[in-house]
Amino acid sequence: MSAFAVDPIFTQMQGVAFAGLLTFAIMLQTAFSPKRRAIMGRMKFVLASAVVAAPGLAGVTFVRGAYRLGYLEEGRGFWEANLRSFVWMSGAIFAGQMAVRFLPPMSWLSRDLNNAGRAVWSERLGRWMGRAR
Repeated sequence: MSAFAVDPIFTQMQGVAFAGLLTFAIMLQTAFSPKRRAIMGRMKFVLASAVVAAPGLAGVTFVRGAYRLGYLEEGRGFWEANLRSFVWMSGAIFAGQMAVRFLPPMSWLSRDLNNAGRAVWSERLGRWMGRAR
């Protein structure tokens, strides 16, 4: 007997989807954020981007997929399984984001990524407003 309402079912495809989506997210961040990457350094930027993107992607691929399959195996209907798994996904994403924001060393990486973004936008807005430094 499980402590949860339903036993989640994890598959290899969920792992592949998570790895693919995380790689795609990091590649997009790296390609479209050259100034942040220059401020932070390449490896620290990639690691911070991965830490920030992981909770949302894990919630969608692992948690929601596993609970949706669990509810479907239990005999629930398609819509009910999707709606019930949505609740688990939302909770997992919230908990993951709180961990990334407030637990070291992940909080240090997300803070540095945020500060780099703030520096880029401060310089950019200053340039647009005619207050170039």
